[in-house]
Amino acid sequence: MTKGESQEWDNLIKWLEEKHPGFERNLSLRDVPGLERGLVTSKKLKKGDILFHIPSSCMLNPLTLLPNSPIPSHLFPQTTSKSVPTSSLTPIQKKPRIGNPPRKLDTTQLLTLHLALTKDPKGRYKSDWQVYIDSLPISFRPWHPLTWIVGPSDKAQKEEWEWWNHLYGIGLSESTKLKVQDVKNRFERDYEVLSDVLKEEEPFKSQGLDGMISEEDILWAWLNVNTRSISIPLGLPGPSERNNHTLVPLMDFINHSSNESLITPKVKQLPTPSSSRTRKPSVTTKSNTNGSPSPHLPGKTNGHTDANIGIKYNAVLLPNKIDFQLSCPDRGLDANDEVLFEYGGHSSSTLFAEYGFCEVPKSPIPQTNGWLDMKYGEVDLTSYINELWDQQDQEDKEEKRQVLEDIGCWEGNTLHAQPSPCHPSHSLLMTIRLLHLPTSSPKLPNISKGLITYISPQNETSTLLTLEGICKKVIKEATKRDKVLEKLVKEEKNNEKVGVVGMLRAMCDEEKVICGEVLRALEKGDDFQ
Repeated sequence: MTKGESQEWDNLIKWLEEKHPGFERNLSLRDVPGLERGLVTSKKLKKGDILFHIPSSCMLNPLTLLPNSPIPSHLFPQTTSKSVPTSSLTPIQKKPRIGNPPRKLDTTQLLTLHLALTKDPKGRYKSDWQVYIDSLPISFRPWHPLTWIVGPSDKAQKEEWEWWNHLYGIGLSESTKLKVQDVKNRFERDYEVLSDVLKEEEPFKSQGLDGMISEEDILWAWLNVNTRSISIPLGLPGPSERNNHTLVPLMDFINHSSNESLITPKVKQLPTPSSSRTRKPSVTTKSNTNGSPSPHLPGKTNGHTDANIGIKYNAVLLPNKIDFQLSCPDRGLDANDEVLFEYGGHSSSTLFAEYGFCEVPKSPIPQTNGWLDMKYGEVDLTSYINELWDQQDQEDKEEKRQVLEDIGCWEGNTLHAQPSPCHPSHSLLMTIRLLHLPTSSPKLPNISKGLITYISPQNETSTLLTLEGICKKVIKEATKRDKVLEKLVKEEKNNEKVGVVGMLRAMCDEEKVICGEVLRALEKGDDFQ
C-alpha cells in the first residue's frame, strides 16, 4: 500500500466520522499477501460485534444524489422523490427536454455521469462524495480486460496497450472473450447515452462538456461503477436490475472469496436512526437461480457486486433511509483477520471479464483437486455450442431456440465442478440433444412443455459423443494457450504482467481439470441425467 493510498484511507475515515453520524468501524486497511490490500479486523471480535456501520447519508445512489445534484432531475430514474421536496430542486432540474420525451438514465449511467463530471477540467462539478471518490482507483489500465480492447486516447500509451491487446488475443479462451465483449457492448451503449447527454442536456451543452469529458474519463467512471457498486433494491420504477445500484464507502475494499469457511460478514440493512418514516416492503425474499436468498440478483451478471452475503430485509424500510451494517460471524474473529465476502455466484472467467481478477485454488499444484473443490468451478462452452448452432438451418435454429427458452435452457452451456462429480449443466445437455434432433421433430412440442428430457438412446449417444469431442477440443486448446503464456512469462520481467498472465494460465488449468474429469465420467459410462 502506497503512502498516497494510506492518506486517502485516512481522509475517507475522517470524512465518514465527521460528516456522517452513525458511522462505526472495527476494520483497518492493510496490505494482504498475494493482493494489493484488504480490510482486516482492528481488534479481537466476538459473535455479533459490528465490523462497520455505514449510514445511508454517505451512500451514493439516485436517491441520495437527487436533493443537491447538478444533474437535471428528469434524467434520474425517478423524477421526484417523496423524501425530497420539489421546491428544493433548481430551475434547471425541473425542466425536461422540450419536444421530446424525458430522457431517463438507469442507475449505472447516472452514477457514471456523476463520477465523470468530477473530471471537468474547470472544476465545476465537485462532488459531495469527493473524498470517497478520491479513494477509488485512479485508472483501470492495464489490469481490467475491458481496457485491453478499448484503446487509450493518449498516444503515449499506445505501445503499452498493444502488448495487452495482444495478450487478449492469445491468452483468453473464446468463451472468456465473449464475456469481455459483453462488457464492452454494455460500456459502449452507456457511453453513447452519456455522450448524448453531454451534447444535448443543459447545463452541459452550454458548457461544452462534450469536448471536455473524454471517453477515457467515462471509461474510468463506468468501470468504477461496474466493479464497485452493490445491488440494493431502491424502490425505483423500471426494471429492477437496471435501477438498483449503490456505491457504498468501504465495501469496495473488501476482497472476494467463494469459500464459505472464509466468508466473514453477516450483513443487514436497517432503518436510519433519524428516520421514522416507513413503508410496506417492495421486495420479497426468493431464491435466485443459484438458490441463494438474494431477491435483488439479476439473472445475468452485469458486473455489479451482487453482495451475496446474507442481506436481511426489514419489512418497513424506506429505500433512501437504509443504513448498511456488517457484523462478526458466529465463530468470532481475531485481530488482523481479513474480512472477505462473495461478489456473487460467478465463475473464474466471469470474475475476470467483469472485475479483472479470478479466484485461484490455494493448492500449489493446479492439477490436484483444487479446482474440483471450487464452489463455482466452471467451464463455459458457449463458443463451441455457437459453432454447432451455425451449422443449423435458420428456421430450425429459431424453432429449437424457442423450445430451449420455453424450458429455461437457452444459454447456460457450462460444465461444473460442484456439486461433485464434475458434470454438464442440464441446459447444456438439452441444447446438444436438440441440436441432434431432426428438423421439425414431432417431439419438440412435448419438450417445450417439459414433458420430455431424455429423447432416445440414439439421440443420447450422439449427445454424449458431441460432449466428448468438445471436452477434448477444450483441453487441446487450453494446453496450447498455456504453452504460449508460459513462454510469455519467461520472457517478461514486469511483475504486474507476470501476475495477470498467471491468472490466465490458472484458467487454462481449470478448463483442463474440469473437462478431464467429465471425459473420465463419459469413459466410465456415468449417467448425467
